[in-house]
Amino acid sequence: MINIFFQRIRYLYLKTFILRPKIISTIIFIPFLYFLGWILASPLIFLGIEKEKISLIGTIITFLIFVISLPKWFEVRWKLNNVWKLVGIKKTNRNRKPSFYFLKGLLGAISLLSAILIPIILFKDGIWLGEISIDILINSLLLIFGVGFAEELIFRGWLLEELKNQFGLKKALIFQSSIFSIVHIGFNLPLWQMISILSGLFLLGIFLAFVRLKNNNSLWGCIGLHGGLVGGWFLVNNGLFEISKDVPIWLVGPGNINTNPLGGFWGISLLFFLCFLYFFILKKNQKFN
Repeated sequence: MINIFFQRIRYLYLKTFILRPKIISTIIFIPFLYFLGWILASPLIFLGIEKEKISLIGTIITFLIFVISLPKWFEVRWKLNNVWKLVGIKKTNRNRKPSFYFLKGLLGAISLLSAILIPIILFKDGIWLGEISIDILINSLLLIFGVGFAEELIFRGWLLEELKNQFGLKKALIFQSSIFSIVHIGFNLPLWQMISILSGLFLLGIFLAFVRLKNNNSLWGCIGLHGGLVGGWFLVNNGLFEISKDVPIWLVGPGNINTNPLGGFWGISLLFFLCFLYFFILKKNQKFN
């Protein structure tokens, strides 16, 4: 009985690679992998493991299956090999190591967060504390490397390449950023706040894709930038700074408890400027061809 069940799961798994039209496979691939991760993690409940931890384990299993699936995915669907170079993980520039792009992205995240914090400090809505525990630091590093790597491999790696093969680069840039913003939105916020956060996340998705194009398709700059923003803002809110509850939303961004500074007017303005700047740099260097 169990063997038959897993044979059917394997059949469905392989079937997701070849559905027509191809966009259907693209849409259901990650949700199906999440379903697989949930199936594999669910038996842990009989060992007395908490549901929250099982959910986390299921997510990790999902990502591992995703990573293992990538070579087969691009081979079956697009007859493409050397997948890790295709998605920007393997070295793409003989003159630059991945660590160079990662540190460059991390520096970009620090610069962007600094640009967000400067007016908050100038308006006396935030003060420096510098109190960081080991646990908070470890969590921040996990966010930088874990969230940065996982989300960039999915969105600016797999999804961008997948959509580019189906619709071309320019449409792929828009589509991947739209999906990125929608899956990160919290629908428990007022409409105008959701629109604000969606706008900021959409611009962030565009900017991260632009960073990859500028970095000769290396994904490591995106990983450093995205991870640095998430981990850095976590540090800001957990001991590095004390931000007043009365700080204007246009500065710190909307949100009930966990605000998103890139969803505020100031953060959106910064991202719009960066996208505008990178667009002309990439256009000048013919990166959109």
